[in-house]
Amino acid sequence: MIDSTEHKKNSSIIMTSRIRLARNIAGKRFANSASPDELANIYDICFNALSKARQFKGGECVKMSEISEFGRAMLIEDKLASRELPAGSPASGVFYSADYSLSAMINEEDHLRVQALGVKQCLKSLWRKLNATDDAIEKNIEYAYSDDFGYLTACPTNVGTGMRASLMMHLPALALTEQMEKIARGLNQLGMVVRGADGEGSDSYGAFFQISNQQTLGMSEDDIIKKIIKFGEKVCEFEINARLKLWQDSPIILQDKISRAVAILKNCRLIDTAEAMEHLSTLRLCADMGLMQDATYAINMIDEVMLDIKPAHIQRKFNIREIDSQERDKVRASYLNSVVKALPKLKIK
Repeated sequence: MIDSTEHKKNSSIIMTSRIRLARNIAGKRFANSASPDELANIYDICFNALSKARQFKGGECVKMSEISEFGRAMLIEDKLASRELPAGSPASGVFYSADYSLSAMINEEDHLRVQALGVKQCLKSLWRKLNATDDAIEKNIEYAYSDDFGYLTACPTNVGTGMRASLMMHLPALALTEQMEKIARGLNQLGMVVRGADGEGSDSYGAFFQISNQQTLGMSEDDIIKKIIKFGEKVCEFEINARLKLWQDSPIILQDKISRAVAILKNCRLIDTAEAMEHLSTLRLCADMGLMQDATYAINMIDEVMLDIKPAHIQRKFNIREIDSQERDKVRASYLNSVVKALPKLKIK
């Protein structure tokens, strides 16, 4: 029997936190309407300001025109860059800190998009860090700002604070019991938005969802963060209750999913990223519910593997640069065969 009190206290439903700020330079046209020469000038101004910020000391800046498709994929999979950052552009790039916890995209939708990343629920500490970084950058850039509206952005939905705060959450029981659509609608009515793991327009395979604020105008940054934390905790409560009810009412459903996940990952010969993530999600749920020995170790191991199996990361891990999708699926399958055998033992038959 699962200890519901322990599960509520120790659950790893919230995986990561992220805060992103959209900023533009005063007197410069937005990136989507600027000329190539203007974009080059904007790049230089942003690069100079980021170089002088102590938070980026020891970090690295890469231009999208000087990076391979593989390198771009690595940046996207590491959440340092978005898919919308123009590929091959000499006036766009990413500046990231030495520990990967901070990154700044230059000439994406806005002149600057600065973000901070952290594990679990750490939005308050992330905001202190990002706010200090934003102040350091602003010493060398005059931001486009209106006393009436706040920070001016290329997309009207970001005007105001320019802030997007989000939590990456693992919600397999809510997905399995088909409650996510209802919860997403409810959050939307409260000024929140639910997206797939890779943000806007992405699929939610593996039951990984990103919950973020929709409103940036008429609220302070602190209010936005408090709101995200409040509703993030509420969604955690819904997920835990769904897990416990599922285990109490239909344990065979979970046992079957877990057994299938183990069998497939242990014996597959070809497996793509989406299917692998689905089965790893099931094993993560198993560990988080205390149905696997050494649960914390197992969750950390699974989280690491979920990054390792992404297309660019699996190629880097095995030092393979040129590879077709079938060969990559074969390498991924072989890796997962060994990973599952190394996981702690299940507490269920």
